[in-house]
Amino acid sequence: MDLGIPDRRTQDRRTHYNREGDVPLKRQPIANFDPGLAVKLLLAALLVGGAATAADDLGWEAADGSFPDHGGCTFFGPREGVDPVQTAADDYSAMKMRAWDTRRVLAMIPQPRRGGIPVRAATGTSTNSGACDGIDDCIQKTADAVGVPLTYLTTDTEFLRRVRLDLTGRIPTKDEVLEFLADTSADKRERLVDKLLRTPEWADRWTMHFGDLFRNTIRTAQVNRYQWGRDSLHLFLLESLQQNKPYDQMAREMLAAQGTSDGRTYPSRYTDFQHYQRTYQNFVDNPVRASAVGYVVGGRTIGGPIQDTYDTLAFITARDFLGISLMDCVLCHDGAGHLDALSVWGTKAKRLDGWKLAAFFSDVPRYQAWRYPARQLPNNPQNGRRVNANYYFIHDLPKGVKRVTGGGDTAGEYLAQTAGGNRPDRLHDERYVTPSYPFAGNANVHSGMRLRQQLGLHLTADPQFARAAVNYIWRKFFSRGIVEPPDQFDLARLDPGAPPATGWDIQPSHPHLLEWLADGFRESGFDLKWLMRQIATSQAYQLSSRYDGVFNPLYDKYFVRHQVKRLTAEQVHDALIVASKRHMAYNASNRTPSLRGIQYAMQFPDVTGVPLGRGQSANVRRLLQSFTPGDREETARSGEGSPLQALNLMNNPFVLSRFAVNAPTGTLAESLEMADDALVANLYLSVLSRRPTDEETKFAVDYLQDGARTRRAANLMWALFNKTDFYFNY
Repeated sequence: MDLGIPDRRTQDRRTHYNREGDVPLKRQPIANFDPGLAVKLLLAALLVGGAATAADDLGWEAADGSFPDHGGCTFFGPREGVDPVQTAADDYSAMKMRAWDTRRVLAMIPQPRRGGIPVRAATGTSTNSGACDGIDDCIQKTADAVGVPLTYLTTDTEFLRRVRLDLTGRIPTKDEVLEFLADTSADKRERLVDKLLRTPEWADRWTMHFGDLFRNTIRTAQVNRYQWGRDSLHLFLLESLQQNKPYDQMAREMLAAQGTSDGRTYPSRYTDFQHYQRTYQNFVDNPVRASAVGYVVGGRTIGGPIQDTYDTLAFITARDFLGISLMDCVLCHDGAGHLDALSVWGTKAKRLDGWKLAAFFSDVPRYQAWRYPARQLPNNPQNGRRVNANYYFIHDLPKGVKRVTGGGDTAGEYLAQTAGGNRPDRLHDERYVTPSYPFAGNANVHSGMRLRQQLGLHLTADPQFARAAVNYIWRKFFSRGIVEPPDQFDLARLDPGAPPATGWDIQPSHPHLLEWLADGFRESGFDLKWLMRQIATSQAYQLSSRYDGVFNPLYDKYFVRHQVKRLTAEQVHDALIVASKRHMAYNASNRTPSLRGIQYAMQFPDVTGVPLGRGQSANVRRLLQSFTPGDREETARSGEGSPLQALNLMNNPFVLSRFAVNAPTGTLAESLEMADDALVANLYLSVLSRRPTDEETKFAVDYLQDGARTRRAANLMWALFNKTDFYFNY
């Protein structure tokens, strides 16, 4: 049977790597691997895994198995049928898909031996029927109000794997599973969370998140950050998290960043080629360092006046730090007549308000001043060509460079009368726009402070900054935000005490919870670890994915059960590494030392083009791309499945090399020294982070007896890598 991906080498010609690395030592088939038997084993294993179906039933389905369009609810409100409400329709579609995926995945995973743990009584102390105190109190009160019961708490085994993946991006090792299950203390889940928050991989996992959020990649349609510029912003995020830097400080540093985009030191002028080599080409004495300048570089917008770049910087600031992506619309036109059906706040927003926010960036010079002048670069005497200087230098214009008239450089002031470019012509009566923070929470700032520094202070003092931050983080744990989508906050629909006009609902599913988290985040000093500890130790996060009775997909927004989610591309790769105990050494950059020789995909600085190299690195790139990591520009990450993912897990040479039977070390090698039942248990604990059921043990032990034991053990490990509970977080 040929399981090959089209245009890939077939099984009998696949290169075997008998040591880790990109260079094959010799070509030979992977010994003793029988794909035909393995497929049969996989099918049998899946049947065993699915013997116990999920307890819940999507009873809201129509007779033909489809979901009704609206489910008889008022989710869409009086604006049903209006085109902008497509956002709500998309959210409803996502809820249906999560509910369907959860039922399908759980049907393939055996019911845990231990029954569900009852939900503890909420510990909130608030006597106000509307307000609440803490995550569990807020979730319980809302569920009670709508008459939707919560499910029970998940088992220790499932909790360990779930929280390990969510906090660190990696599955637990076999030893971690056994240690946690043997622990009988009442607070072991809380202590586990604290332990994981102290691990280095916590910083790796959340650097990947913020790299996605801030779109840190080498090249976009508008700007080329270059490899070292991308590396530098990655290092800034990584080092900030390693230091547990307050999130508000991170934001201020990113908005006001000055210096070189790659964190290196350069002269104001290269005197000759040798001078260039001693500085630009010397990465030993002048290495790539952490710098936040790459965030500002990412706002570059070509094809128009410098005000287009200022507008883009205002837009990404509002989206990334305030959750207000509608600022992109407002920077083109007033909201009235355009956003009426989508946002109460947007209806009242003025284009001038967007310009006032953008004016905080007006001290950023025009793009040509970011680059070292090409005509001043020396020639390489070996080929006579001008050398490269692939970095940017951003420094605010000095005071006094203002109000340039005529058709010259208008940087240094936000000009409100422009024609052409990426946005509609600016035709305001006032020629210049004075910077002014258009949202609530203004702070008194010294007039002598740099404009971008002032913006950072205004922004982080705004309650919306904390709301947006906790909502983005909440979504990573629960698959949906308290406000969903998380970048489309409507500032006029957040306060239940000041409800919007008739026809509009309060936007957050749990408005008091959103405020409780935001207030606590501010009081903690914007401590990301505090926020994640609150979430991961809550019983809301620890709820089972199983649900007794009918589960209406609309219950998704009440967080009454956990929803499964497919592992990200990086999590799949790293799970293969952890489960197999066969590590790789990758280069993700050609010059940045800390990005060379790394072992885990969660440590990569980008989602495309990594790791570098051919051979096994190319196989890893194909595996990662099949699990849809997006591109950090136009295409977002996706958790959807595809045949290409299945083919890669079955047939990618990197995956097959995880259980090469002649490898002297690794999970398979150590398992072969064990008795059959112990071998089976070792593989299940290592790959699926759980013990096998009695039925699974019997099936696997019987299978090992019927043929070459080594070959069949490898087939068993291959089948486990292809089981649903390997590549889903449940």
